[in-house]
Amino acid sequence: MVDIIAKPVMQIDDEALAACGEFLQAHGLKLLCAESMTAGYLSSLWSLEFHSGDYFLGSLVCYDDQCKTQLLAVPKNKIEKYCAESAVITLRMLDGLTRTSITNADVFISITGLAFKTNNPKQKREIGTVYYAFRYQREKRIYKKKFSGDPSAILIQTCNSLFRDLITWLPLVTSKR
Repeated sequence: MVDIIAKPVMQIDDEALAACGEFLQAHGLKLLCAESMTAGYLSSLWSLEFHSGDYFLGSLVCYDDQCKTQLLAVPKNKIEKYCAESAVITLRMLDGLTRTSITNADVFISITGLAFKTNNPKQKREIGTVYYAFRYQREKRIYKKKFSGDPSAILIQTCNSLFRDLITWLPLVTSKR
């Protein structure tokens, strides 16, 4: 018989997630995401939030570069020059997302990053480097973060950080309108 010793489990910041959901719902805002590194994990967290049916439109999971180029019109030469896990590509994904035919979206999020080692020799960023960007109307904001741990810990830290930054940023930009 083998004893399995459980690692401490990191938790999702339910308060930050709920605050984002309540804000989006209360202001009648619709959310659309484009995910690379999180590969749908961010979407699954949004779906757990009580008000998500009122604001969450969905997410394009563009893990592979072909999805980024074909679905979000990210230029292939930009991916080759900067790598898929970069600020440039995160912003190009955000731009592509805002040009989709989903016209009732108000808030856009894109995310890329490295949760584990890559075989790409051009990739010089450390594991745990994450980029995410927000857009509301003409306002954009990109964040670069550095997290540590195994891939699951990096994903959880990423989503928690994103929720906290979104609930800080979004009230500021929506109050300008």
